[in-house]
This record gives sequence, structure tokens and C-alpha cells, in this order.
Amino acid sequence: MDKLVERDEEEKTFVKVYGECAASGSRIIAISGSLASGKTALLRSFAQGGADAGATVLEATASSFERDHPLGVIDQMLRGRRLSSPGAEREIRALFEGVDEAAPRVDESGNLGQISLSTLNLLHTAFQHLASGQPLVVCVDDAHFTDIESLHYLLALMRRMGSAPIVFVLSFCPGMGRNSVQRVVQAEMLRMPNCVHMPLKPLSVTGVATILGEVIGIERAGRLAAYCRDISGGKPLLVHAFAEDCTVADDVPEPGGEPARHGSPVPGPVFGHAVLSCLYRSEPVVLELAQAIAVLGACGSPAVVARFCDMAPESVRQVVASAGLEGLLDCDFVGRPSVRKAVMSSIPPDERRAMHAHAAHLLRDEGAPALAMAEHLMLVEERIPWANKVLREAADQALVNGNREAAIGHLRKAHHACAGGREQADISAKLADIMRHHNPGAVKRYLPDLVAAIGNGHLDGQQSVQVITDLLWHGEVDQAAKVLALMRDRASSQATEHTHSCGDQLRLWLPLTYPGIAPVAGHGGADPVDVMAPARAPEHRAAAALGAVLRGTPAVDPVRTAETILQEAGAGVASPAASVASLVALIYSDRLDQASVWCDSLLACANDRQGLVWKAMYTSARAAVSYRLGDLAKAERQAREALALMPAESWGTALVVPLAFLVHSLTAMGRYKDAESYLKFPVPGAALETLGGLHYLSARGHFSLAAGRYEAALRDFLACGDRMRTWDVDCPAAVPWRTDAAQAYVCSGLVPQARELIAEQLALLPAGPSRTRGMTYRVQAATLDLAERRPVLLRAASVFESCGDSLGLAYALTDLSHACMALGDCGQAQLKARRARVLAEECCAAPLQGSLAAVRDDGAPAQGMGERRRSAPHLSRAELRVAELAASGSTNEQISRKLFITVSTVEQHLTRVYRKLAIRRRTELSSRLPELVR
Repeated sequence: MDKLVERDEEEKTFVKVYGECAASGSRIIAISGSLASGKTALLRSFAQGGADAGATVLEATASSFERDHPLGVIDQMLRGRRLSSPGAEREIRALFEGVDEAAPRVDESGNLGQISLSTLNLLHTAFQHLASGQPLVVCVDDAHFTDIESLHYLLALMRRMGSAPIVFVLSFCPGMGRNSVQRVVQAEMLRMPNCVHMPLKPLSVTGVATILGEVIGIERAGRLAAYCRDISGGKPLLVHAFAEDCTVADDVPEPGGEPARHGSPVPGPVFGHAVLSCLYRSEPVVLELAQAIAVLGACGSPAVVARFCDMAPESVRQVVASAGLEGLLDCDFVGRPSVRKAVMSSIPPDERRAMHAHAAHLLRDEGAPALAMAEHLMLVEERIPWANKVLREAADQALVNGNREAAIGHLRKAHHACAGGREQADISAKLADIMRHHNPGAVKRYLPDLVAAIGNGHLDGQQSVQVITDLLWHGEVDQAAKVLALMRDRASSQATEHTHSCGDQLRLWLPLTYPGIAPVAGHGGADPVDVMAPARAPEHRAAAALGAVLRGTPAVDPVRTAETILQEAGAGVASPAASVASLVALIYSDRLDQASVWCDSLLACANDRQGLVWKAMYTSARAAVSYRLGDLAKAERQAREALALMPAESWGTALVVPLAFLVHSLTAMGRYKDAESYLKFPVPGAALETLGGLHYLSARGHFSLAAGRYEAALRDFLACGDRMRTWDVDCPAAVPWRTDAAQAYVCSGLVPQARELIAEQLALLPAGPSRTRGMTYRVQAATLDLAERRPVLLRAASVFESCGDSLGLAYALTDLSHACMALGDCGQAQLKARRARVLAEECCAAPLQGSLAAVRDDGAPAQGMGERRRSAPHLSRAELRVAELAASGSTNEQISRKLFITVSTVEQHLTRVYRKLAIRRRTELSSRLPELVR
């Protein structure tokens, strides 16, 4: 048997007492201690020690369930034992079968009456026989539950057998069991001169570390010992359970457990069940109180527990403070997740639900907070008339505390209990309001009920506006149009200040977010200049600022307004929606540096209360800024981060925004397969009728352009244009569709059409440098004769540089390098190519790096076109340029764009090159043009 920790003195005492009994007569050892203090383990150790020394050992364990069975403990000891003769065994058996006659006369207070001398003599003979050949060790565990009859006869035997070699060992919990038993033990047994009292002390931190060390190692045990001593109270049973939990906890809390303290593991299920086993071995009232405390949780004060159990408060306090329990019924201890879970598992499900209903009623009478009552109402199936009001109050309190999931749970419970009508509509609206900022996909299930509630007049104007927003977010355009029409009709017949405000809100926001449906909301409303006044709400000013950028309203300063709103957002005044609109206004105004700073600031301050949706939107805006600044790798990473924040169903129609800038970035980096895979990602059809849909069409068009599908690209670019003109948001800085379409026309060889769009675009651009102006100059250069291109490309490069667009500058310099090379100015070509190459590398623009391969810059003297032609004397200047690019890995489409010729012309040049060099395939070019291979 394993050695017991910190029980050396007790073990020595037993050895001494055992040795004395043979020479000096019987001895008594009384082991006392609280539940789980190690009494049973020590008693078993004594029993084993006696058996090892050759003693006869009689053992019995008393139980609260058997204490009404007279002589039950003595029956346990003697059952199956060989006595002096078969006749004696029959007499003993007859004694236990007719036990009622042998029972002493004891009153309800436990006072000893007259016992049966014949029974006592019979037991004396049996014990004397068992102790005749060798010492006898009699062990009674949990003696506080001993039936009163067995206890009285054992006391009588202790007195009568003073000279016999017997050691009586009894373990008991002070304060537990019937008062009559405790009184007999305290007043009779402990006062006997041959009795040794062994009160067990809790284990020290060192003792705890010793037990833990045997299971989890010395180092880890030293780290956890103090924590374990604190929560276990030094009770060996609980320390061993803690150690077993540690074997799987790995110094971290179990899922759903309480937080670790100083890296310590939270007690787990083994610990909880060890506590429960202690409760089972105590008085029934102890388990009843433990269950009440577990059910009531933090509200389980002695007074409330007393009312819950229909007991006197003083009685509850006495049980809780019992020396035998020593903290096992403290609210904090029972409230530990592992302990509470174990105690709750001891209650049958139906009874548990009834207890929670009882707790809810009781706490309501006590005036407890709504959150405390709601904890129980959530677990009750019966309908309680006042429950919904409490659940809604609890949801509000949970939101104030930042516990969104609890609020949703309370509202769902209330929603389920509603019979319909205005109350259910209000709850649905509240649920949608909470979810739309964190999990918009979950809002969708409530939309049919909310639309019906609007039709029945159960929602106010602001709630109806939110429902329209949710419908449009999820692409339910037809439903949104019906609700809009209904609201418009009601507003005309029931005009109030509130309906007017809601109408203004819709008229301001819809043209900017869902322009296709905006006309249904009606026209008119406040003047944009008035709306942008500082006194107006930030949301109204933000919408007006974005509208001013998109429509080019000259009477307002949208940039200044946007930055003011973003400052207000930092102070918690402006909403996230106003912040996003202000960011977009800055981006469309080509204020990319400011937009970048504000995006980073908003992301740094984004918290759970604002909602996951807004963090995703800020991240999408940051990806747009990074793309426009030419940082393709960062744009890709940020677009992916945005998409990872929410599932596709939560993105709704806004999904096209991060997808657009991810496709833009991947295309510009030459990762066409990746870009194509994201274009195959299903998006809501209604998404293309939003402002974000314009960016998606643009991204898809640029991918088609890179893939050589010019007609498809042109369709997407022109579709952007049709929408932007129809919606009156034809802002070149938002989506430069004319410039994009002109580029597609150039690649298709339709230069006149390209020139027409470029002239139109330049006429629309505001004065001063802008990213769109730089892009337009670059495409314009492709429509000009070679001699006219250089000054236009220089202007484009200058504009890109002033705007901070590294990628645009790299493209302009690359085009300029090719133009210089074509004009024979190799020095300038190499100079421009050198800088373009650095920029292309920084931007991760692989296609651009490939197009620069034809312009060598390896530190050696530049090889002119004439020298290269002498290496391939049969090739014309144009054929050599095409061959060089093809050898470097450029596709026909890429070559056509780099040299500003059609794909058909590229194919004709390559056909002649193959014939002149006597090769059959493209891969042979590098071997026949060795001077181009690095």
C-alpha cells in the first residue's frame, strides 16, 4: 500500500497502540476530520498494518442510508466470520435476524436505555473468540453514521473487554450524523482512558506538492502546489483528484472552465466528481443544500438558500459552517465550474427544470437583477407570464456588459415564448439589430417576420429603415422595394418629424449604396450643403460628403467633412457606418495617404462592441487603399483578412468589395489562376447593382484584359459606365471606366474609339494631379504615334509620382522605356527601365518585371538594337522586339500591350521569326537568341 503523505505521526501511533494492546489490553483510536480529509485512507492503512502484523481485522463502513437498521454495523463485521462453534454462529445469525428484540431502548435524544445482556454476552463471546489466537483490529469507517444500537453495544464491548488484545479504530466527522451519535462519541468514547484521539490536519503546501509530484512531475507540482492547496483546502481526496485532472489539463483550463490563475489548470471533472462523492457520503440535507447553491449560483446567499429549501436561515448557516464540511458548501467553492457541473449532474432533468423555475420565482420576490432571473428562465420550459419582460431587460443588461451572446440567447427565448403581435416584432427587430453588426447571416431568418410586421404596422420608422438595410444587404431587392413603397405611402399620409427624418436617411444613403433601388424612396429631401452642416448627424454628413465626391458637387468640401467625421468617430461620436462612408469619400478623392492613416486608426480601435462587420469593412477599405498605392502584396493580404473575418453569407452583397480588390491585386501580380478562382466564387446577383459591384466589374474586366479576352473586358467596363451614368455617380476617381474601356479598345486595335473615351475622360477630370489622370495619360500615349508618346508618358509618370501610386508609376516608366528603346534612345530606355524594375519588384508586379526583360541593365555597356540585330540579321527591328519579349516569357496579349500593337500583329511577327530562325515552337527562341538569356 502506498505511503500516506504527512501521516507519519499517525502511523507511528498505530504501531505503538497495536503493540500495547497485546500486553496491556484493548485500545481505542478515534480518527476525526472533515469530509475528504483522508480518514478512510488512514483507517485502511491501519487495517492493512494490522493484517500484515498477523491480526484478525473486522471492517465495517457506516452509511446514512443504513443507520436505521439496528446492529447493521456489527452485522457487517461478523458476517461470514468463523466463531467458536457452529452453534455460536447460528446464535449470532439468529441475533441479526431477530434484531428488533436485541436493540437497546434508546429515546429520540439518543439516551441509552437498558440493553439486552444476553445479546451483549453473545457478542462478547464472539469478539473474545476472534481475539483469542491473535490480536483483533476492529475498524468502523464513517462512524458518525453508525446505527445507535451498534454504537451502544460497541461501547459496552470496549468497557467489558479491557484486557483483550483488541484495537478499536473508528473514523468520524465532527458535527455530522445524528446529534445522538455525536453526543455518544464525544461524551463516552473520547473520554475513555484507553482512547487515543487523532484529529487530522489538512495537508501543507509541501504535502500537496509531494502528491502532485508523483503524478505530474516535481517541477510542475512545485508550480501548482500553492494553487491546489488553496482550492482543495489540503484535503487529500481532492488533491489526488486535482492531480488526475492535471494529467489531461496541461496547465490550461478545460473548455468552458474558469480562467487559469498564474498558469494553473482549472479543476476538471475528476475534481468535481470527488466533491460530489463527499456530498453523497454526508447527510442528505448537505446534498440538498449543495444542489440549491449550485442552482442559485451567485445568488446563493444563506438567506436565499434557506428560502429555496424551505429551511430556517440559522439551520442553513449551521450546516454550511459544520466542521465536518470545512468549506465544501461555501458558495465560491460550489460555484467553481467543475464542482457546480458535477453537483448539477446529480439532479434529474425534470427536477432540475423545476428547481430553476422555483429559483426564478424566488429571485423575483427577492428583487434580484433581471440577469440573475434570466439565467434560470433560460432553463425553464413552462410559460411564466412575466418571463418575457425579464428576459428583455436581461438582454439589455447583457449588452451593456458586453455579453452579446447572452443577450441574443435571452431574446431568442423571449421570441420563442411570444404568441406574435407587436411584442414579437419588437424582439425580432432587437435580435436583428444585435446580429447585423456581428453575424449578418443570422439576421436573414428573421426578415420574413420583420417584413410582415412592417405591413401590420408593428415597427416604427427607424426599425423599418433597418429592415430595408438588411434586405438590401442580403440582396432581397424586390422585398426592399415593396417595403420602401409602403413606407413612402405611409409617410405621405401620416407625415411626422420622425417619418421625415427616416425619409431623409433613405434618400441620402440609398443612392450611394444601392443606387438601383433609390428612386423608389422618392426624391427631394434636405439640401446637401445643409446636411453637411456641423449640427447635422454624422451619418447624414458622411452620406452627403460621399455623395458630393461621387457627383462632383462644387459647393461643399467633402474631404474636410470626412476627416471631421473620422475625428468624431475616434471620440465615439460618429457611427462605424459614418466612418466607412468618410473613408470611401477620402479614397475617391485620391487622398490615399489620409485614408491609409484613418483606416489603420479605425482598425486599431475596432472592438467587439462595434461589431465584426465594421472591422471587415475597414479592412476592405484598407485593401482598396493599398491597391491604389501599388502595394499589391499588402492589398492581397488585407483583402484575404477581410474575407476571413466573416462567412460569405454574412457578407451579403458587400462580398464583392474585398473580392474585387483581391482579384485586382492577384491580376496585377500575374497570379491569373488564383484571380480566376475568386471570380468563380458565387456572389449575390444584386451585388452588381451596388456601388461595390462597380469595383467587382472593374476587377473582372482587368482580369479579362490580362487574359486577352478584350471583348469581355470591354463589356464589363462599359457596364460600369452605364450604371454610373444612370445612377448619377459618374466619378472618374471611383471607377475610371472610360480609361479602362479605352485600354480595351487599344488592345483590340480600335484606336479611334479609345481616343474618343480618353478625350471625354480628360474633360471630366478635376484640375490637378490624380491617379485617374495618370492612368488616362498612359492609355492616351498608346493611341499616339511613337514620336508623340514620350511627353505624354512623362506627364503620366509625374502624376503617378505625385499621387503616390507606385504601380502606376512603374507601368508609366516601363512604357516610357519601351518607347525610348523603339526610338533608339537606349540610354534613356535603360535609365527608365532600371527605376521601373525596382518599383515593379517592390509592388510584386511579375508581369511588369517580365516586360522589362527586353531592356537589359546588368552593369555592362548597353547593347543597342543594331548590335542585337547583327546577332539575328534576318529579323526586322519590330520582329526582334517581339522575339525578345516572347523569349522572356511574355504572352502574345502582354506583348501587344507592351508594344502597343494588336495581338494579330504579334502573331504575324512571330510567324516570320519562326520561319527566319528555322524553329517550330516558342520554347526554342531562347536558344536561338542567346544574347537575351541572362
